[in-house]
Amino acid sequence: MFNTTKVENDLVGIVGLRQPNNPDYAVLDAANIASRSGYFVTDITLAKVEFYKDSQDYEGISDVDFNTLLVELQKRAISSVCNLVFTQEDFQDRNLFYKNANNNVDAEVLDDGFVGWRIDVKKEKNVAFEITRVILDFQGNTPNDITLVLYNTGDPNPIQSKVITISEQHQVEELGWVVDNSGDTYKGDYYLGYNKTATTPIPFKRGYNNANVISSIEGLTITPTQVKGHATSTLFDLDDKEGLSENIGVNPDVLVYDDYTDFIKQNQRLFARGIQLDMGIKMLQQSLSSARVNRNERIGEQHAVRVLQTIDGVRTDSGKLTVIGLREQLNSELSSIRMEVTKLRKGYFGGRIMTSTLT
Repeated sequence: MFNTTKVENDLVGIVGLRQPNNPDYAVLDAANIASRSGYFVTDITLAKVEFYKDSQDYEGISDVDFNTLLVELQKRAISSVCNLVFTQEDFQDRNLFYKNANNNVDAEVLDDGFVGWRIDVKKEKNVAFEITRVILDFQGNTPNDITLVLYNTGDPNPIQSKVITISEQHQVEELGWVVDNSGDTYKGDYYLGYNKTATTPIPFKRGYNNANVISSIEGLTITPTQVKGHATSTLFDLDDKEGLSENIGVNPDVLVYDDYTDFIKQNQRLFARGIQLDMGIKMLQQSLSSARVNRNERIGEQHAVRVLQTIDGVRTDSGKLTVIGLREQLNSELSSIRMEVTKLRKGYFGGRIMTSTLT
């Protein structure tokens, strides 16, 4: 698994397009001309800016919108290639911090200050986790707020924060907080919780049938923690933290998975040729699917045949390829990328990585 948005934004510009000589089509901006790898999509037969622009359904598309369209097309090619190289999902574990049922009757007494958990991530670079939601159990139905925060020891300010209004004795709050290996604060310790004050809601005690036993979650070590008297929105002095045996009324649901975001970003040139080919295929396919009447006969029968031959290659009656198409070239390039990933994996994944064998 990888963070699609981060990978697309970081790799965009790894390939580029050459500015057309025809002044009517020389509209590419600096972002689309640049190629960090030296690969240009327009070096592919028929993958020309002229053809692609003429195949847009809206004839009057502005230069700005056309350049934005090309950037988005490259992003689609980036995510497509990465998804073909890596498996879509590589989960290690998912569980609630507290999986045993509780009897919500007795009130919990907490000292004022930060209450929550210390979360340690195992040392392999590829482990990421997501706090998908929290289940909240507090006394009373009077609306009151807690500010749930997630700290990393490398940053004094919360890396995530959300004000949650407690309006029911049992409720669920969706979060989707992702901690992956591509940020400045990756590793270190994480602290999840809130500052308890005199006005915060009162949580239920987890005293029923092992309800206070913390789950064993692969890849994470979870330790209940409090910092008495802490009242600010910034990270506390780590020397002031101590253990916590009481329940705080918050039960996080956590997903742990292998994450390839940083691996892709640090080895982006490995994917450049594949991205060039995939983007070229997408440009050619557009000329076949355009709803616009093409004055230059770009989607005429003869042109359509040439496009399909460029994408799929030319075969004899026996099925043997005489001209290798872009799709076959892309499949070959994906195989080469997987081989290189296998060579590089130990430094990033401790010898543990899965790649897709599908083409």
